[in-house]
Amino acid sequence: MRQFAHFCAILWLCACRSTTDPSTHSALPAHAAGGASAGLAELRMAEQRRDSAAINGEALSNRDVNVRRSAARALARIADARAAELLLLALADEDPEVNTWGAYGLGYACQGREAKTVHALVARAASLHQGVAGAPLMSPAEAISDALGRCSGSEAESTLRAWLRGPRARAEAAALGLGRIASQTGKLDDTTLVALLDAADRAEDPLNNALFALTRLATLNASTAERTRTLASRLIAQHAPSAELALRTLSRSGDEGAALLGTLLADPALAPGLRAQAARELAGLGSAGQRALWSAFDSTRHAPPSDSDLTSASYGPLRALLGALQPPILGSGSKLQALAELTLSASDSVSLGRRKVQVRCIAAALLAGSNFHNARLQACDPAPASVPRELAILSVIGREKLQGARKAAYLERAEANDGPTREAALDLLAAHGELAEAYRVLAQALGSKSLGVVASAARVLARYPERAARGVDAGSDAHSAPNPDPSVVQALTQAYADAGARSSVEVQSLLLDAIGALQVLTLKDAANAACNGDNPTLREHAQKTLRLLGEQSRQCREFKTSTSTSTSTSTSMAKTLLTLETDAGSLTLTLDPQFAPIAVARVVALAQAGFYDGMAVHRVVPGFVAQFGDPEGDGYGGDEKPPLRCETSPLAFLPGSVGVALAGRDTGQSQLFVTLGRYPHLDGQYAWLGEAGPGFELLAEGDRILRVRVSAAP
Repeated sequence: MRQFAHFCAILWLCACRSTTDPSTHSALPAHAAGGASAGLAELRMAEQRRDSAAINGEALSNRDVNVRRSAARALARIADARAAELLLLALADEDPEVNTWGAYGLGYACQGREAKTVHALVARAASLHQGVAGAPLMSPAEAISDALGRCSGSEAESTLRAWLRGPRARAEAAALGLGRIASQTGKLDDTTLVALLDAADRAEDPLNNALFALTRLATLNASTAERTRTLASRLIAQHAPSAELALRTLSRSGDEGAALLGTLLADPALAPGLRAQAARELAGLGSAGQRALWSAFDSTRHAPPSDSDLTSASYGPLRALLGALQPPILGSGSKLQALAELTLSASDSVSLGRRKVQVRCIAAALLAGSNFHNARLQACDPAPASVPRELAILSVIGREKLQGARKAAYLERAEANDGPTREAALDLLAAHGELAEAYRVLAQALGSKSLGVVASAARVLARYPERAARGVDAGSDAHSAPNPDPSVVQALTQAYADAGARSSVEVQSLLLDAIGALQVLTLKDAANAACNGDNPTLREHAQKTLRLLGEQSRQCREFKTSTSTSTSTSTSMAKTLLTLETDAGSLTLTLDPQFAPIAVARVVALAQAGFYDGMAVHRVVPGFVAQFGDPEGDGYGGDEKPPLRCETSPLAFLPGSVGVALAGRDTGQSQLFVTLGRYPHLDGQYAWLGEAGPGFELLAEGDRILRVRVSAAP
């Protein structure tokens, strides 16, 4: 009875708000706005403009369920304070899909209203009938668990922990919700950890998601670590559905866990994606990780990889292993030498030759120690202009202080024409405070036409503001705010304007961080403009910057919605097939506009215009993602159209899902990613565009998309 009264109160509150607030009358219910289609169009426009004031309680009580669903979806994606109040009405709806959107949006809008939101979610869960939203959306119970995880807090954690013992579907969702809490807070109660391990270790009906939360923690205590190692080893040996998550828990379980990961990395029977994941996990484990990596390197077969190895999924774990190894050499030098001297043949395909060069240069850099003049290193790629060779040389240059000839070699590369080399050189400044010319290098980089180069310079300035000062003491790493050289301030001013003109929210955000770290008061107006703008990512960075500039209590959460109606919401709802002819073969993407129609429309239009033709696949993390869509090839560029509004949804990203790459909310452009494994932390965080066909696991960084054909999906 108390729950019934609670939801009646919500209905009354929202109904009153919709009839008394004149600002809400712009979005009429469908029967009063000329039909359902007119009402839906208004709701889509409000969603794109992030205008919660254009959506009233009447839309959420409309007779047409499609209007209610669209209203709930729009409010969930807006997720401001007013939307959060209206979403309580969606949570009480009789339609499961409206419930799902309501819970999802409340989770996103939870900050600052955690207690109220958690109470509403728990109350709704108690009265919820077994309803299923339209596939592939989360069910209401799953969306409520996810929202509780986003809210975090002791009540949310204890509720989700209790649900681990309930019905299977809700228990699996609760395990994912606890993983969301672990992701946001970096911790869970010991009672919760024990409950998760119990759920994963049940003799009958173990939970597949129970170990996810453990993968989101930095470390485990001794008793939990020991049990985790034992359980994970058994699940992996049994090829259990949770084996992928089990492998990732080992890196949190101490040196013995590192040793187990090394054994798995060397096991040819293990799936290539899991072996690559083992290498990446070990890369972050310091000396214990390096011992395990070198041991795995020695344990793999001693013959150099064959051409078929290099063009198959087996290349992924090899590349991950080599990329994770660090000097000093703790394994077979002769084996490294064989890799550094892989035979390049004129008959090699472009893709095969590229992979051989990458292996040769990484192995040569390991063998070179600190000698960047090493002949084998200099010859790892015979091409006159070689990014892999330059990156390998830079890694060797950075192993000692930048002095004399080493400094000259560094400065040459810090001013290189190619973006990746210059970006890597800028990244080295983090560890080399002795370079007195750092301010000049950074000022020149800020003036680059390459967004990636500008982003790298901005990141260094934000983290190490002392690098911006002329005449800084050699070896200085004091994290104070120096008096930046005027050339840096001038370059920073122009770079911020240029990034805005190119619609790069990511680079603008990094530049705002640098403005704050350097305390450049002359750019305070730019930060204020971002604070008052309608992009949430820029507002977040602007708030941090303005506080560093002296406004300690500044808030940038609220903004005035544009009255412009130029945003197009006219899209096709038909599925589209993209066929990508690549260096690794023919690959397909089936784009479904059901949940992200505007993003799909943009991608299809770009593909039809040939935008992706000839473009490199700039990021491949074997077993995780393959990513493309940046003409500059470093992950910072895009189509330079206004950034897409996030069409995120309560959807799971399964292996083969296609999403829009982001650098914060409402930052998407032309870059897409394809998931190569199950990583639940991606769920609900990105716009889901459809599904990929097989073969994306064969891609390697640098492989090119030769052309894209667009057709109707079968």
